Amino acid sequence: MRDQAAGLRAWAERPDSLVLGVIGDPGEDALGRALAQLPRVEGHRWQALRNDQVRQTSVTAWMLWVDTAGFNVAEVGEAGLDVADLYRRVKRALTPITAPAASATSLPLLLWLDDDDKEGAPALDPATMRLLANLGTTLKRFLNVELLRDPADWQRRLIASGRVSAASD
Repeated sequence: MRDQAAGLRAWAERPDSLVLGVIGDPGEDALGRALAQLPRVEGHRWQALRNDQVRQTSVTAWMLWVDTAGFNVAEVGEAGLDVADLYRRVKRALTPITAPAASATSLPLLLWLDDDDKEGAPALDPATMRLLANLGTTLKRFLNVELLRDPADWQRRLIASGRVSAASD
């Protein structure tokens, strides 16, 4: 009998899907809602695999999952968003595949902010937005990873980098 991870990899490698590596800990329902909102590429759908499931799978693109439900700097203080932990997670997952910082081509990483069942992107307070901007700057400088919040812009960068071909809906 095949193990579950092997079955997931085989399913994800089907020709009608693109593999999306997910860094973070989304719930299955929330991840399904997020995948439904991502733009399709040449009719292919996105199949998400968590970081620990993608070791031997060819990943087309990456998403950083940040659960924003329940934190607001005004309510819980600066500890609401652990940027150092997010950086370490991205570094562990992407260091083997990122280009040197001197390279012109950066790896596009979609920042997905989940607000637990609320429609649209969560409204963030200015302090949290600054922390995420600092994370983006640090990722670009040290890992040559570009952190993007807009799925359409992320898809354009994937196409420009040659990781996927021209898009269509």
